[in-house]
Amino acid sequence: MRNGLSGVRRIIFSASVTALVMWVLLYAPTPYVVYEPGIAVPIEPMISLASGQPADKGQLLLTAVKLTEPNFWHVLKASVDGDKDVYSKDEVFGSYTKQQYSERLTVIMEGSQNDALEAAYRYLNVPYERKIEAIVVSDVLTIAGKPAGRLRAGDRLIGLRGGPAFTDVKTAAEAVMKALREQANTKDGTVMVTAQRGGEQLDIELKADLVDNVTSKETPQQFAELLGVKGFTELRSIKAENRLQELHISTDEIGGPSAGLVFALGAVNLLTEGDLTGGVKIAATGTITPEGKVGVIGGIMQKVVSTDQNGAELFLVPKGNEADAKSKARKMGTSMEIVGVESLEEAMDAIASFLKRR
Repeated sequence: MRNGLSGVRRIIFSASVTALVMWVLLYAPTPYVVYEPGIAVPIEPMISLASGQPADKGQLLLTAVKLTEPNFWHVLKASVDGDKDVYSKDEVFGSYTKQQYSERLTVIMEGSQNDALEAAYRYLNVPYERKIEAIVVSDVLTIAGKPAGRLRAGDRLIGLRGGPAFTDVKTAAEAVMKALREQANTKDGTVMVTAQRGGEQLDIELKADLVDNVTSKETPQQFAELLGVKGFTELRSIKAENRLQELHISTDEIGGPSAGLVFALGAVNLLTEGDLTGGVKIAATGTITPEGKVGVIGGIMQKVVSTDQNGAELFLVPKGNEADAKSKARKMGTSMEIVGVESLEEAMDAIASFLKRR
């Protein structure tokens, strides 16, 4: 009888341990995220010209990394999968929740789209008007993992309480520092900066004695630090003087700045005669400045996989990502050509050279 009970206990114990292990592997939350190959989709439906000129038959592909919150079993598999990278949530999200992180990327994407349009207009010498519509917090400083101030990513700066609205980051910095100096010898000694979060107003109090820690020549970065912020995004409206040359970009749930280059190329394609792509699939990734400078991005190896899977023949990447992208392409054995560029002009030259050799 005792042997029978011992056998039952062993079975129950073994089943319990197995169930616990399975729960940990499949259901327990993990402190990791996984970067996987994501989308590589045509931008033609996302960008339009006021004149109604249709997109050409070629395709410019936007590529984005897929970010997943895996179970432990997925983490184990991803750690030995050459197409995936595992990161801690702290590395990726920092002090943000997943929703706050997503909102921050949306803000950055909106700024990137405007930079892309401005870069295209400058490249083609198209006259345009540039107006700053809002100053938005893009990232905040943290202390021990918590925000240093009251502002959060996505908050909009309005102006000094009771004063005119801020027009840009530079003049906002000048106005706040001037107000702080004027209040330095008063009894109150404070300045109130008004911000907006959703439909609610926020008043951020700054002490006049903070000016002692700032040099006589203010910079936007010093202004940001006073507010507990790492940086701002100036949301601008970019409009061509000729209405028929006005461009509009619309994306759904794609965030981040890495589509800047491909949107600039798409804008140039719509504003010029002929087909920029020569009728073939060309992918591009990289941040872009209004001056047309291309910057490095993350997830380049995953983007090489997704662009190749979607039939791209040429993949334009930032110069700083070129070595990693080509290394991944060699391991995959793909025939897709990869070219590193540092500017919109170089990207245009690379496409022309590729089509000439094709």
